Amino acid sequence: MHIIKWSSDFLLGIDEIDEQHKALVGMINALDASTQEAYSPETLRRLLAELNAYVRDHFGFEERLMAGGGCSPELVTRHCGEHAYFRSVLKDLTADFENGRTSITVTLIEYLVHWLLHHIVVVDRAMANQLNAAEPALAARVAAALTQDVIDDLTESERHLLGELRRANEELERQGLERTRMLSDRNRMLEDELRETKAQVDKLAAQLAARGAA
Repeated sequence: MHIIKWSSDFLLGIDEIDEQHKALVGMINALDASTQEAYSPETLRRLLAELNAYVRDHFGFEERLMAGGGCSPELVTRHCGEHAYFRSVLKDLTADFENGRTSITVTLIEYLVHWLLHHIVVVDRAMANQLNAAEPALAARVAAALTQDVIDDLTESERHLLGELRRANEELERQGLERTRMLSDRNRMLEDELRETKAQVDKLAAQLAARGAA
């Protein structure tokens, strides 16, 4: 059974992109099958190479399409940043296999699925909506993007965006650790205050009991 079942919910209304997304879903399903069957490392390397090449072409097409106009700078920045991050994940995974890795875990497949579906239904849908609302006609921009060359490696802008994303993640982690430390300190203070209050209550109760006995 496939981990992703293609659905009309994934359709964006741009035929070329919808077909590419369908192909990507099929490739991830093929990788998922390796967690249930005994795929050889050579087969997994081949599947990864095909996925890397297809992701490069697909992301390149979307980026050329956005470069033709119709999308906000904020969306383009976010979109290219997500592309750069996912490409770096695939490159790291490919490097792991070149360095001796022999299998793909269910957790990794689930990550790839989550990323792809979120990207399609949120970021790509926002792109499609903006492209459909723009002038000139979308069909002309699609035709132009299809005829342009694909860049084999990360562009300088993608490298910059990837670096910014990593720095942002590191800052979020730092803030999270700092917040956790502050909450821990606050909890200790509250516990100390609670112990002091309890001691005062116990003392007062003892005093009252002593008066009653007298």
